[in-house]
Amino acid sequence: MDWSKIKTIFILTFLVLNVYLLYEYFSLTSQEREVIPKNSLEERLKGDNITIKRSPPKEEMRGQLLSAQPKVLTETELKSQKLEDQKSLDGAVILDKDETFKISNNFDPKELDEFIKENILYGDQYRFWEKRDSTITYYQVYGDQMFYQNKNAQLTFYLNEENEIVSYSQTMLEKIEKIGEETKLISPISAIEILIKNGKIAPNSEITDYELGYHTYVDISTTQVLTPAWRIVINGEENLFVHGIAGDILELNKEETKTVE
Repeated sequence: MDWSKIKTIFILTFLVLNVYLLYEYFSLTSQEREVIPKNSLEERLKGDNITIKRSPPKEEMRGQLLSAQPKVLTETELKSQKLEDQKSLDGAVILDKDETFKISNNFDPKELDEFIKENILYGDQYRFWEKRDSTITYYQVYGDQMFYQNKNAQLTFYLNEENEIVSYSQTMLEKIEKIGEETKLISPISAIEILIKNGKIAPNSEITDYELGYHTYVDISTTQVLTPAWRIVINGEENLFVHGIAGDILELNKEETKTVE
C-alpha cells in the first residue's frame, strides 16, 4: 500500500472541505457585516479631513476564490524561449554581461517593458509593484488582478551600484482555477468604511487609489487558495488590504505594504 499517495489524497480532501467551509463562512459574514450609514460616513470623512481621489464605482461587483499551484520554472523552458544564455544560480537567474540593463535615477516602470518582453519567461503575466533600494518587484496577475505580495508569484530584479539589472528571481503560479460560485463582493467604499471604523486611516489622509486583486488565504506546499481582496492606497505610499468577501482587514508586514515608486 502506497502510504504517500494515501496521505496526499487525505490532504487534498481536507483542503477541498476547508475551502467549501471558508466559502460558506465568507458568504454569511459578508451579508452580516455592519457598515457606517452613508450620511455618517460622509460626516466622518469631512470631520477627519479624509479625501478620496476618485469616486468608487456604484455597480455591484462579484468574484470568487481561486486555487493555484506553484510552477517549477526550468532551464529547459528558458532554452525553449531562446533565453539559453541565462543561467540559474541559487534560485536567481544571472544575466550575461551584455544583457545587463541600466535604469534611470527617476525610474519609470515603462523603461522595463521591452526588456521584460524579450528576456523574461511569461513576462506579460507580471505587473510592477515597487522599486526599493537595489530591487524592483513585480507580481503575477490573473486577468487584470494582481496576486498581492505572493512569494510564489513574484518577479524581482536586482541592481548593482551602477543602477544596472544584473540578475533576477522569478516564481509563478499555474493551474489557476475558480472555486465554487461567484458571490457578491463588498464595494471599495465599504472597504474604506471598514478601515476608517477600525482606525486604520489617519485624519488628514488622502485615499489616492484602490483596486481589486487576490490575497493568499490558504497556503500549503502544493496548493494555494486565493481570495478577492481590496487594496486601498493611502497618501500614495501605504497599502491596506481588506478581504473582498468577508470584509476582514488583512494584516500584512508594515514594511511590505509601503509603495515606493
